[in-house]
Amino acid sequence: MAESRFQKRLRFWPMVAVMYVLLCGGPYGIEEVVPQSGPTLAVFGMIFMALFWGLPNILQTAEIASALPLQGGAYRWYKESWGGFWGFQFGWLEWLSWMFEAALYPTLVAIYCVHFFWPEAGTFTTWCITLAVIWMSIVLNIRGIQTVGKWSAFLAWFQVLPVLWFIIIGVNHIDLSFLGSLNIPANSTTLEALTMALIFGLWNFSGYAGLAAAAEEIEDTPTTYPKALLITLIVSMVMYVVPLIIGISVDQNWSNWDEAQFNSLALVLGGGAFAWWFMLAAQSSNFGLINSELIVLSRLIQAMAKDGFLPQVLDKLHRKYETPVHSLVMQGILLSIMTFGMGFVDLLIVGTWLSIPTYLIGFAVFISLRIQKPDMDRPFKIKGGWPVIIPIVAIPCFIALFIFINTPKEYLLETIPLLLSGFAVYFIQKIFSK
Repeated sequence: MAESRFQKRLRFWPMVAVMYVLLCGGPYGIEEVVPQSGPTLAVFGMIFMALFWGLPNILQTAEIASALPLQGGAYRWYKESWGGFWGFQFGWLEWLSWMFEAALYPTLVAIYCVHFFWPEAGTFTTWCITLAVIWMSIVLNIRGIQTVGKWSAFLAWFQVLPVLWFIIIGVNHIDLSFLGSLNIPANSTTLEALTMALIFGLWNFSGYAGLAAAAEEIEDTPTTYPKALLITLIVSMVMYVVPLIIGISVDQNWSNWDEAQFNSLALVLGGGAFAWWFMLAAQSSNFGLINSELIVLSRLIQAMAKDGFLPQVLDKLHRKYETPVHSLVMQGILLSIMTFGMGFVDLLIVGTWLSIPTYLIGFAVFISLRIQKPDMDRPFKIKGGWPVIIPIVAIPCFIALFIFINTPKEYLLETIPLLLSGFAVYFIQKIFSK
C-alpha cells in the first residue's frame, strides 16, 4: 500500500466510536417498525437481517477493505474492478445514496426540537434549525477526522449509557408471549408487514463500506477495519433487539406506537429525568450520524475529483487540518437545498430506491475481484472458497431484490433521473476539462 499523506490518523477505538455513531447510534427511530410490521416480525426481522444481511455485508466489506485500503473507499473498489468510467458511475451512485441518507438526520433533529421546545414554530424556523445542524457538522468535519472521532467517542457513550440503563431497569418486564403469533397489523397484509420489517432491518444493518472512504486517515486499515466492523455489528444487534423486546413487553398497544415511542417507554420505566436523557441521546444520535456521514460523502467526492471526473477544486485540502474543505462546503450547500425542497418521507423513499442498486453493485464487485485477482493480498479473507462465498453473496442479493420489488413505487419516476445523472455529469466534466 502506498504511504498515506496524512500525518494524523484515526486510532482503533475512536474509529469504533465513529463507526458505531455512523452505523447504529442506538435504537432511536426504529419504533415505527412495530405498527408497520407487528411486534413479532419487528423482532425477527431485526435478528434475521443482522445475520443474513449485516453479517454477509461485513464479511465482504472487510475482505475488500483489507485488500484495497484506498482513500475513496467503495468508489476506488469499483474503479479497481471495472475501470474508470463505470467506477465513476457507481461511485457517483454511492455518493447520491449517502447524500439522501445524510439529509434525513438534520431534518429529524429540527423536527424533534420544534416538537419538544417550540411547537408553534413554522416551516422556515424548522429549516433554519436544520441549517444550523448541517453547518455545525461541516465545521466539525473541516477540523479533521480526529476531531470527529473525539466527538463521536463522547456521543457514543452519551447514546449507549441510557440504552444500557433502559435494558437494566426493563429486563424484568420482558414477556415473550407475543412471539406465539405473527400479530400482523389490521391494515396490512403479511407480505406488506414482512417487507417493512426487512426495510427497517436493511436501514439499520447497512453502510459498512462507508468509513472505508477515509481509509488513508485510519491507522492500519487492513487490520483494524474488519475488527471494528464485527464489534459494531454485535453491539448494534444488542442495542436494537433487546430494547425493542422490552418496549413491546411494556407497552402492548402496538398499533399506536410512533417514531418517539422509546421516549414514552423511558418515562414509564425511569421517570421524567430519564425520559429527557433518552430524548437528548436520540437527538445526539441524529447529530452524530450526519457528522460521520459527511466523512464518507466528502472523501467520495474528493477521490472522484482527484481522478479528474469532477472539478479539481474539490480535491484541495485545508492547509492546517488536511481535510477536503471545498468538498465539505459543497456538501453543506447541497444538503441545505435538499432539506428546503424535500420532506422527511421524500428523502427516505428516494434514498431507499438509490441505495438498493449500490448494495447489488457492491456484491458484484466482491465477486469480480475474487475472479479477476484471486492472488491479491487479503489480510482478512473469507475462508472456505466458493461453497462459502456463493451463499454469502446470494442470500443478501435475494433479500435486496425482494425489498426492491416490494418497495412502494410512488417515487420511482423521480428517482430514475438521479440513477442516470452520473452519465450527464461525466460528459459535462469531459467537455469542460478540454
